[in-house]
Amino acid sequence: MQTQEHQRPNHEGCPPLAGILLAVSVALVTLGVQCIHGVPEVLQWQRHGGMEWAWLTSHLSHWSWNHLAWDLFAFGLLSLLCLRLMPSRYAACLLVAAVFIPLEVQINQQHIESYRGLSGLDTALMGLLVAALWRHPTAGHSCGVSQVLAVLGGISFVAKTMYELTTGGTVFVSAGNEPFVPVISAHFVGFMCGFLVGLFKSDSLWIWNESAVC
Repeated sequence: MQTQEHQRPNHEGCPPLAGILLAVSVALVTLGVQCIHGVPEVLQWQRHGGMEWAWLTSHLSHWSWNHLAWDLFAFGLLSLLCLRLMPSRYAACLLVAAVFIPLEVQINQQHIESYRGLSGLDTALMGLLVAALWRHPTAGHSCGVSQVLAVLGGISFVAKTMYELTTGGTVFVSAGNEPFVPVISAHFVGFMCGFLVGLFKSDSLWIWNESAVC
């Protein structure tokens, strides 16, 4: 006889319409911001004199088209995977990371005067993906391919972080040719936000799954 948990409709493999619209909206707004001269400066987080809502809009502004291209590519790919594996946590992951990343920069990175970019949210989605793979059911086994991929994903993030800490550079964007320095702590905070949101067990977070549009 099946338990009540197994009888719950499973929409994990079917991204809800709301999540897709959110991902597309973020991508389009980010592109639009970069197209209008002067807007990234207005929307960026600033330690002194910035707008009150810049903690949210700073993620949508970038230092250059090269910076935007790498961030948006990662955002699109990771959004696709997260919406496939754990759509119910997608919005929560982005919201939690969007709040805690600027807070971490403000408190712990006193030398940083301004912040821009989707990279923190990208790493949050990476954390969510690792959690989703770890929790993915494996038929009759405690450890399967999904769990191995989760471990490899975690290791790859740690390796990337260590490389950036020791070299001062970045793995993808060539920061040496860009007017910014990588904020490694923001990436770590983003990853942990996504990872913890993905691991948190609460039936209330499955509400989007119940109303998924396939």
